[in-house]
Amino acid sequence: MNSSTYQATLRDMEARKDAAYLERNRVVAALAKCFPSGVGKTAIEGWGEDWHGCVYIDLPTGQVSWHFHDSQAYLFEDLPPYTGQWDGHDTPEKYRRLAMLKGAVR
Repeated sequence: MNSSTYQATLRDMEARKDAAYLERNRVVAALAKCFPSGVGKTAIEGWGEDWHGCVYIDLPTGQVSWHFHDSQAYLFEDLPPYTGQWDGHDTPEKYRRLAMLKGAVR
């Protein structure tokens, strides 16, 4: 693969990744409007500062959170600062809580 083909392939992969994050973050932003939520800055070792934005949502089934890139912070700009603390949930627990939501909301 020559250099220009490699660069074009890399740009395409980055564009698809960015589009996937935007799609996910639009859904997260909608969810955040339905439940108590807020944003904060949360540093994670090895992550760039442009990924320190985090939206926290307090579902009836427990807290869930997602990090977002600064370029998509506008999706969460209407949310207040989050006043709670991260409860230590990991990704599998976050999605377990989300899956349990259908039984918790009527």
